[in-house]
Amino acid sequence: MKAISKTLTSALALTLMASGLAACSGNNNGEDNNSAPNNSGSATATSDTGSKLDPVTLKIMLFGDRPADLDKVIDQFENQTEDSLNTKLDFEFNPNADHKQKLTLKMSAGETVDAAFDAPWMTLNQNVSLGYYQELDKYFNNDEYPGLKASFSEDFLNANKINGHIYAIPLTNAFYDIDVVYIRKDLREKYGMDPIDSYDDLQAYLENVMKNEKNMIPMGNKGDRGFYKMFNLEDKLTNAKLISGTTPAFNVVLSDDGKKVLGAVTLGDSADKFADLPAPFNDPYYFYPQYDKYVEWNKYIQTDVLSEKDHGALFASGKSAASEGTIGGAASTREKLKSAVPGADIEYFIYNSHVRNMEEGAIGTDYKAWNDIVIPVTSKNIDRTMKLFDWIFSSQENHDLIELGIEGQHWTKDGDRYYKMTDQTSNYLFPSYEFTWSTMSRINGNNDEATLKVLDYQSQNSTYYLQPLSGFTFNVEPVKSEVAKIGPVGGAVDPVFKNGMDKNWKETAAKVNKQMEALGLEKVRQELIKQVQAFLDAGGSN
Repeated sequence: MKAISKTLTSALALTLMASGLAACSGNNNGEDNNSAPNNSGSATATSDTGSKLDPVTLKIMLFGDRPADLDKVIDQFENQTEDSLNTKLDFEFNPNADHKQKLTLKMSAGETVDAAFDAPWMTLNQNVSLGYYQELDKYFNNDEYPGLKASFSEDFLNANKINGHIYAIPLTNAFYDIDVVYIRKDLREKYGMDPIDSYDDLQAYLENVMKNEKNMIPMGNKGDRGFYKMFNLEDKLTNAKLISGTTPAFNVVLSDDGKKVLGAVTLGDSADKFADLPAPFNDPYYFYPQYDKYVEWNKYIQTDVLSEKDHGALFASGKSAASEGTIGGAASTREKLKSAVPGADIEYFIYNSHVRNMEEGAIGTDYKAWNDIVIPVTSKNIDRTMKLFDWIFSSQENHDLIELGIEGQHWTKDGDRYYKMTDQTSNYLFPSYEFTWSTMSRINGNNDEATLKVLDYQSQNSTYYLQPLSGFTFNVEPVKSEVAKIGPVGGAVDPVFKNGMDKNWKETAAKVNKQMEALGLEKVRQELIKQVQAFLDAGGSN
């Protein structure tokens, strides 16, 4: 994996320089580097130059709010490609909390869907194992699909393969989108506080909100993810890796030379599961420093948090005074808040101290996309769906239309790689992370200089270190029955723990763990250890 990642990041750096993504220190400012290196501007949209295809309507399944002006953009796309692609787009937007379940139900029922959003943190690996998604190898590095060939390098695709094949179009615009807590700058100044630079500062801010803003939620959480990544372990892990894709997730611990699996542990495991691991991993709670803090901070979040589906809307509307997000959303978050609350403004706190200090090698990555588009095997239009994506990635103009909307109406150019928002931008807030993210994605020029500096930091290769087990994907097929049984049990308490709603979380975790043991947890653990060891024995490593 060393060779792969080195080639990938080197190629990426060359691409960014060649693309002229200059700002601050000369690199792109953080929104363009995690999909594959590409030569996006020079690719030819051959789908537009070929003969007219038979008419087809593609059913596309995403989540979130449907952009108000989506039909206007679709009309422009369909008019522009009527004599070539001859394709109509039928988008289905599900509520965030319902997408995973609806996707699973449609796949299990064999319902026709031509393209859908999925991700490793959702159901991607599981659904691949169940045979729900089309293998896409032949569409990449193929002269018949020049847009895809130019936009997705072999190294990047290799890093995103599952069981040796490509089952998804990987969507990323940075190797990582830095996690932040957004706060109200105007309120912080109202309280006479200095800028937030620590968890203690943030807590003092939330206490001031509780004291002074009686009708405002100090911090709004999304119910299913809770405090998300606050208070997470900040240690640089070079011989331990969290393997997600199942519930519960496992932390796999390796020997110092990275050649042997020493164990795989999960929340609630008995102490004997940790006893033979080297320090500090022999501490049963080493991987879980956050849960006690979640309990302490529970008083700041909404009382009905488990039913909350859109914590970002709470903050943007002025109903909460803090909200977790990522740095990539800073400009749009500011605009939404200012529109809803005159005189309001945002700031953010980067809670990982190593990232906050912009240290080199602060963020671990395996160079995998965290968002993907899949083509279900139920689609009767697989080639045509891939031709759509080939068209999107064949030129900057095509990509801009789908991602940003109609130029001059929803956005305006700001140099070669930036864009500016307009008074109609809010009418086309397309979820690009679900459909179009790539190195072609323009950078929001409405960001302030401090944010651009952070975006530049997250675009630099030196910011990252390669995580162990990069390239490994757990194949749940041998234990799919056990995974299906234990998943709902662990999933039921997960949001409770993440929102700090259980003061006795250690005891509850141990109880739930025993319930999962009775349903096959140990079999899943041993299968994971077996697969990781086989991966290492076959040469898979850093």
